[in-house]
Amino acid sequence: MDKTIRTALLIDADNVKVELVAEVIERLRDAQRVLQHRRAYGSVQKANEFAALSQDHAIRFLPSTFAGPNATDLALAIDAVELVLQQPVDEVVLVSSDRDFAPLIVRLRELGCRVVGFGQHGKTAPDVERNYLRVYDEFHVLGAARPTSRAAAPKAPAKPRVAKAVKAVKTAKPAKPARVAQARAEQVAVPVAPPVPPPSVLPQDVEAVLVACPDLRQGRAMRLNAAGKALHDSGVLKKNGRPSALFKKLESHFEMLPADKPEQVRFVGAEG
Repeated sequence: MDKTIRTALLIDADNVKVELVAEVIERLRDAQRVLQHRRAYGSVQKANEFAALSQDHAIRFLPSTFAGPNATDLALAIDAVELVLQQPVDEVVLVSSDRDFAPLIVRLRELGCRVVGFGQHGKTAPDVERNYLRVYDEFHVLGAARPTSRAAAPKAPAKPRVAKAVKAVKTAKPAKPARVAQARAEQVAVPVAPPVPPPSVLPQDVEAVLVACPDLRQGRAMRLNAAGKALHDSGVLKKNGRPSALFKKLESHFEMLPADKPEQVRFVGAEG
């Protein structure tokens, strides 16, 4: 008889979509996991977004009421260690795209607990995936990639038939005046493809931000601390650089919300 695997499902709701969590639950059920604990952590706004899913799958949503960029992560980490120490938990499943949990994962494995991770495609960079594979027992990236908005590449214009017509006139035997006139008319009638205007080019510093934070390019708002972490990891910001100062400098392309105490940032477009 197969051993029952008692699993604690812990969800970082600030870093994943509702649809991703539903897919994770379905996979765990297919693997016959016993979800002994089901908890989600996130902001009050995320609590409303996850309300239906939490009700359908009996998930305890624990909204963060403390200020600070890492309040949600700390609450999740504390609960994870307590559950493993106090409860008979065989496996912890973390649903998050944040690599700040690496020390937690290492500690849980030291306590003899198996740790499985699920991340969201587009938010989990390739280097993060490699780092996670070193500490997780298993790590999966879910969710189809969304197409980014890029200017369509200009198609190569059709090869004109002018050269072919001229060659035929030169190599053919002396033709009657009517045929020569017809060949000339064919040359004039060949359409020429209009030039394709080049795509708009963003300033180099704006493009660097969008490369580091692909969610912004796709029109989604990001938490300011999450954007700052991505900018530091990619080298766009120096060690002591402040993301709010960078986005203030680039305010014609990025907007911080709310204006008095910014917590989020979004890309407003190429004009400015």
